[in-house]
Amino acid sequence: MQLVFQSRAMLKVLEQARRFARTGATVLICGESGVGKELVARMLHTESPRSLEPYCRVNCAALAESLIESELFGHEAGAFTGALTRRTGKFEAAARGSLFLDEISEVAPTVQGKLLRVLEEAEFERVGGNDLLPMQARVIAATNRSLAELVDGGEFRADLFYRLDVLRLEIPALRDRKDDIPILAQHFVERFRGDSLHGVRGFKPAAIRRLADYHWPGNVRQLRNVVHRACVVAEQDLIDEADLKSLETHVADEHPVSLPFDSMSLAEIERQVILQRLEHCRGNKTAAAAALGVTAKTLRNKITEYRRLGYAS
Repeated sequence: MQLVFQSRAMLKVLEQARRFARTGATVLICGESGVGKELVARMLHTESPRSLEPYCRVNCAALAESLIESELFGHEAGAFTGALTRRTGKFEAAARGSLFLDEISEVAPTVQGKLLRVLEEAEFERVGGNDLLPMQARVIAATNRSLAELVDGGEFRADLFYRLDVLRLEIPALRDRKDDIPILAQHFVERFRGDSLHGVRGFKPAAIRRLADYHWPGNVRQLRNVVHRACVVAEQDLIDEADLKSLETHVADEHPVSLPFDSMSLAEIERQVILQRLEHCRGNKTAAAAALGVTAKTLRNKITEYRRLGYAS
């Protein structure tokens, strides 16, 4: 996936990113989920003097606290139950390249301190090891939450925040750069036209107006999924407004979720919202994924997990 835009807002961001790419300083990329933070992170790497070195990514939200240290720092054989061989962590694998820490806000407090030490001292130890290894990679972090607010709430270390917040890039939400919607939508048509039975090549004016008027809570990721679905269901070579019905399935529009949040865990809230959205879309996973602003693969994985746990049939 590539950065596609024509808005002045994104042009300013990319101009700033190119300046940042020339340095070795830590960059913090901020923006809502789905705005393209990872694409900007890759650009920071590819346009830097480190472009020929490795680029490694860690999704901090996808790893349990017990696993993230091993993922970041590696481990020695016998460091813990199941550690049969030495493992190279991402800091070591990135070498002199770039390490992208996605969703940095989700790192557990115990790991935050160790991460701070690596950034401050430029060295680390494998889990279960004694040898100090040099940290030579350029660190790029991203978050869809306000780290400053998390610091105020005691959920994120202030010293780590200040260490990450050396150079900051703010990626605007899609609703704040609507000039990008037509060119992005056409880009996704060209990407997914192979899934079309009628050789979709673009949009009718009414469809473009519908896309431009929508508020896009899932940002570019949601737009991609909506266009993908439209390419599949379109019965002619131009997508019409009727092919964009998945935009009508956003729960907040007509069917507000009413759940006892105070007595539920985050995982339970997520499960209830996903299952209600799937029911509202009559089991259409493509439409549900688009409305949720996630990929179809992510939704499939969630449903598979819920079936395993007995929450879905």
